Amino acid sequence: MSNDGFKGGFHPVYIWAIACLVLTYGYVVIFAIMSNFLRDSYGSSGLDAIQTAVLFFPLILTIVNTVIAILCGRKIDRRYFLGASIIIKYGLIPYFIVGGLLIAIFFLLIFTPVVIMIFVSPPIIIALSVIGWISMSESAPFMIVYFVKAAKEGALSGKKTGMKGGIAFAIVGSIMQMFFCLDVVSAVIACFKEKRYTKLSIVILSAPGVILGVTIAICIIVNLWK
Repeated sequence: MSNDGFKGGFHPVYIWAIACLVLTYGYVVIFAIMSNFLRDSYGSSGLDAIQTAVLFFPLILTIVNTVIAILCGRKIDRRYFLGASIIIKYGLIPYFIVGGLLIAIFFLLIFTPVVIMIFVSPPIIIALSVIGWISMSESAPFMIVYFVKAAKEGALSGKKTGMKGGIAFAIVGSIMQMFFCLDVVSAVIACFKEKRYTKLSIVILSAPGVILGVTIAICIIVNLWK
């Protein structure tokens, strides 16, 4: 679909992006329920298999998104792919914050007097990191297709850099999809270049700072009150 065919508003690909969020958050809950059920019913038998399956569940979503991106890449306007990516990336921020905190906690537990944590924490850290990286890659196919289409259509070209600058940014942006935080940064830059979702991006980026500021203010007030 060309730029002339872009009408804005809601697009069916957004429904699937929202479904990805629901499935990503939901599979954690389902995993906990199934683990307890298997443990209560069959002991530890079968638990390893379900844990392995759940570990790679986000990979299924990534594969499905890759298929959608390949089959619909020429039919859907690039800005719809950007919107779908934004839904997934911004929606998973709490997911990654919790995951990052868990990794930090288990990392600190390695240095505690509890000797067993030296052996327990590293596998958990690796598992959480793998799950996080696979989950992060869910939006990568949509974002890469966006960059490819945007570069071809000159949407990323600057007044000084021209088409070459747009292609370079598309390549770098695509590579950034494989790294934590950088994938969100590339999406935010794309939003400002497209002049879409800018207010949402500002709110999302400022939220952690506001929350931190409020938390510090509350702590100061509480201490002064005491």
